[in-house]
Amino acid sequence: MARSAVCIVFFLAALICPPHLSADIYRWVDASGTIHISDDPTDVPLQYRKDLKITGDTEEAGKGTEIPFERTPSGLILVEAMLNGGVKAKMVFDTGADIVVITQELSKKLRQDLSQTGEGITLHTNCGEVRGISFVINKIEVGNIGKDNVRSVITPDDIALSGLDGLLGLSFLGDFKITVDYQKGKIKIVK
Repeated sequence: MARSAVCIVFFLAALICPPHLSADIYRWVDASGTIHISDDPTDVPLQYRKDLKITGDTEEAGKGTEIPFERTPSGLILVEAMLNGGVKAKMVFDTGADIVVITQELSKKLRQDLSQTGEGITLHTNCGEVRGISFVINKIEVGNIGKDNVRSVITPDDIALSGLDGLLGLSFLGDFKITVDYQKGKIKIVK
C-alpha cells in the first residue's frame, strides 16, 4: 500500500511539475566550423556552451521560407538559388563549407564586374586542395530569403562539382537558422 501511495505521489508531481518543455533552440559551431542545432541543452558539449546561441522557434516561425530540395545518390542536398536577381543556379546546400563556391561558367552568367576580384585562394576540400579567386556576389536568394554582398570563390569548372553550379556555404547560410526535414524533402530557413 505504501508503495502504491509513493507511485501516486510521483505521478501527481509529474503532472504538476512537467519536465522542461522549452521552445528554445540551441545553436553552436564546433571546432571544424560545423553548425549544430538542438532543442535539448544537454546535447551541447561543455566546451561550446559559452558560445551557445539560444533562439525561440515559435517567435521565428513566420519569418522564414521553406524550400524543396533534392538528394543526389551520394547524399548531397541540392537547392535552387537565384544570384544577382536573375541567374538561377543549382547548388549544393553545405553547412560544412565556410564560403560560397561557384564555377567559372556560373561566374560568366552573373554579368558582374569581376575586375575587382580578390586574390587567389586555396580551398581545402574533401577532394583535396582547389585554387580559386575570391570575390563578392552582389546578391544571393533562396526562396524569399536573401543576402547582399556574399563572400564567394570562383573555382575551375572541372572540380568535383561537375554538373552543378556551386555550393552554398556559411558565408551565406551562417546568418540563418536552418532546419532540414529529410522525410518531406524541405529545408526551412529563418532569418
